[in-house]
Amino acid sequence: MTSFRSSRSRFAALAYVTCGALALLGADGAAAEPQGEAAIRAVLSGGAEAEGRAQPGCVFGAFEKGRMVRLVAQGEADLSAHRALDADTLFYGASLSKQFTALAAATLVVQGKLALEDDVRRYLPELPAYARPVSVGMLMHHTSGIRDFLALLRLAGMEDVGKASRAQALDLLFRQQDTAFTPGSAYSYSNGGYLLLAEIVARVSGQSFADYANAAIFRPAGMPNAYFLDNANPVAGTFAHGYLPEGEHFVARDTFPRFSGSGGLMLSMADLAAWEREVAHGGSVWTPEVAEILLTPGRLADGQVLDDGKGLAYGGGLHIGRKGGERIVTHGGSAQAFKHAYMRLPDRGQSFALLCNRGDWKASATLEKALDAAAVRRPGMPEMPASGTYHSQELNADYTLAREGKGLAVTIASPLVESPRVLHFASQDDGAFHAGSMRLARTRDPARLTLSRGHSGELVLLRGDERKTR
Repeated sequence: MTSFRSSRSRFAALAYVTCGALALLGADGAAAEPQGEAAIRAVLSGGAEAEGRAQPGCVFGAFEKGRMVRLVAQGEADLSAHRALDADTLFYGASLSKQFTALAAATLVVQGKLALEDDVRRYLPELPAYARPVSVGMLMHHTSGIRDFLALLRLAGMEDVGKASRAQALDLLFRQQDTAFTPGSAYSYSNGGYLLLAEIVARVSGQSFADYANAAIFRPAGMPNAYFLDNANPVAGTFAHGYLPEGEHFVARDTFPRFSGSGGLMLSMADLAAWEREVAHGGSVWTPEVAEILLTPGRLADGQVLDDGKGLAYGGGLHIGRKGGERIVTHGGSAQAFKHAYMRLPDRGQSFALLCNRGDWKASATLEKALDAAAVRRPGMPEMPASGTYHSQELNADYTLAREGKGLAVTIASPLVESPRVLHFASQDDGAFHAGSMRLARTRDPARLTLSRGHSGELVLLRGDERKTR
């Protein structure tokens, strides 16, 4: 840790060279920011950069085929010391930790020391014998019914869960005489399940969970700063404090548990850069066998692929599925004063991450704004069809499309109306444009669109003279 942190300036310079983010010199010798960076920086500053007051912020990273192509850091890690955020700043990772907890378990599965089908009481005999056994896979996929230990701590009267120990959290879970629902019958996101999964990793490996993760994941993957908390505070001066606004100022709120499993990961954008290289190019950690475990959707006991409630499935610490036909791998991280978002788009070979140390922002919304500022089409969002007139033979109507921001202004004309009608279609992440219950979508043929309303089925629109030849 110390040797790398002392060379942080060298890594930052290398990162900027790698991602092409070095400032370019203009004709007058003044430094000019890379194209689009000012817009991203404005997003990460919340529009308050011009006010000149110190505030927390975010680090944004973009990756293509495992290579960092953009790095933008805005704000301070420590408002008292005026320490700026950068590529090496450690953040409390919150639920971004879960993919690495699942990864640790997956490495033991590949080694034959653990199986997803195993009854968890084989490793955790302290748990009561529930009416239906809980498997290791159920913990990983949030289908176990194990209660959330953060909720239990608060129900037990603890206001600041950051003061809880691992032993206290585990004791509460071991006291539960029943699960929240029949194991395997439903999906319900649970921090309790991932705390138990980390405990299983520790007992099977014979090491502390933090030590095993370091030896099996972080060190071989070349992640320079990352580590899991192990009932101790992070080293002062090495990490970003979390902040919340209070009146005209920000106050520090480092109210996170000091143990790991569901959370507890301390990581930087430099760590994510190393991890993206590992995922893109393969290595000793991200093997095909491990990838299959993490990227296979969990199933309920009846065989149905689980739904996370947002149209995606859940694998090993990752939400996985498709948006608008495009594959997506994603997860967020949220503590009282830390908000993070991570998204991988395998079909494009792109990944994006946002690490923030202010709790008054929603990370997913901030990441969307940053992608818009970087002129990156968000997953599932439709590509803009060519402007012009499209005809439906079945409706005997013309649809004239004109771009309107990120949406479409559509003028509908037919013998059934005296004057054309104009509708405004907004883009949505199902790959289509919507105006009320009407849906307009591109096809692989650029001259062909589909149109539907409710459950009426799809109609075809052909552009211009194309309809005369079809």
